[in-house]
Amino acid sequence: MASLVPDLKKYITGIEIKGGVASVSENTWRKIAGMINFIGHRTHQEKNFYLNGPYWVVSTPNTGVDGLAVFEFDAEIFNVWVYNLTAGTTGTTELDIKLKPKSSGSFTSIFYTTPKVTSAAPDNTFFEIGDSLTGVTAPVLAGGVPKSVNRGDALRIDLISAMHGAKSCGVIIHYRPR
Repeated sequence: MASLVPDLKKYITGIEIKGGVASVSENTWRKIAGMINFIGHRTHQEKNFYLNGPYWVVSTPNTGVDGLAVFEFDAEIFNVWVYNLTAGTTGTTELDIKLKPKSSGSFTSIFYTTPKVTSAAPDNTFFEIGDSLTGVTAPVLAGGVPKSVNRGDALRIDLISAMHGAKSCGVIIHYRPR
């Protein structure tokens, strides 16, 4: 397999492409390829799931707490962030993101390991795949990173368990076209 042109944020000058003076050089093409890769690796979208306010008052497990998010195009999930703004006094908050293909009848977890926050975590805790912090269990995507999803697939968030007294948590899914 051919190696990728390195990401490169270099702008093309007018003199490099001035008509009638010079053909496009290899250096200019390198800049074009590098900038395309730079943009391609950084451009993405997010799907946000919010449980605002005192979510601990909801009975658990509670499915589809923040509705559905449907993918408009084939995509790959490349990161997941989880946050909890106010820690509870006891217990653990466990969240799960479930995926349902457009043509299937069942939701299944996108995680091998679901994200969890315990009452030992401080207020304003946020973490991502691969983190190791006090009071949290970082999510692990089933099938590894990136995780492929198809146009028409839907995601939902399930609140599996909630810390007593906890407020405002959520999950942010980062994805890009594939």
